[in-house]
Amino acid sequence: MAVNEKILHKVRALLNLAKNGGDPNSNEAQTALLMAQRFMAENGIEEVEVSDQTDRIELKEVLDDYATEFEKLSWWKKSLGRVIGQNFRCYSYLNKRKGYTRLAFMGLKQDAEIAIIAFSFATDYIKVGADQFMKGYRKDYLLRQGVRPSISHQRSVRNNYVEGWISGLEAQYAEQVNKEGWGLVLTKDALVVQTYKDMDLKRGQSTQHTKAESSAGRVAYAKGYSDGKGFRSAHGRLR
Repeated sequence: MAVNEKILHKVRALLNLAKNGGDPNSNEAQTALLMAQRFMAENGIEEVEVSDQTDRIELKEVLDDYATEFEKLSWWKKSLGRVIGQNFRCYSYLNKRKGYTRLAFMGLKQDAEIAIIAFSFATDYIKVGADQFMKGYRKDYLLRQGVRPSISHQRSVRNNYVEGWISGLEAQYAEQVNKEGWGLVLTKDALVVQTYKDMDLKRGQSTQHTKAESSAGRVAYAKGYSDGKGFRSAHGRLR
């Protein structure tokens, strides 16, 4: 098994373990996305060290692949794609057709494959966390108000939770990068930069929801931020 295939196998195994563990708050789930970044960064360091020692030239392959199908893509998936792309040496971009949108990642083959896996895992994990939070919120709201919250109110509170989760994940990635000194390691490869530039994509408008500034909205954002940032620092090398 090639080195990159070994890395991908371990990332898939780790994320599948966390995803299928049944408990979204388990240690496996909390460390999965950080470990995926660690695998990629450490493998990148090793490849640089090997190249420096042997002066060998390796053929690089750029992968441009989709992480979603064409759909009415939610604002938060676009935001999550940006965070994942920045932390896995990839570009994330949107492809639109007949009112539907799909999200893609472009990077060196191994980096893009890991980014797609991490994006899929994070998407599922956000949905589970938001569902659990909203279940408790609706119950508390009914007890306090005597009625169920409106659909629009629930959507607003849920969006705040999701935005907080993504912000928390981004902050945790930044802490890991700073702690490990991975700033240069996570720089996009020159071939990826040129390939993306040659695509000459049109820059679209960024889409974000309007954050609810109510007390409920602030509580939801804080809980989401805590959950997104709740990944423990990964220790050890799974090689």
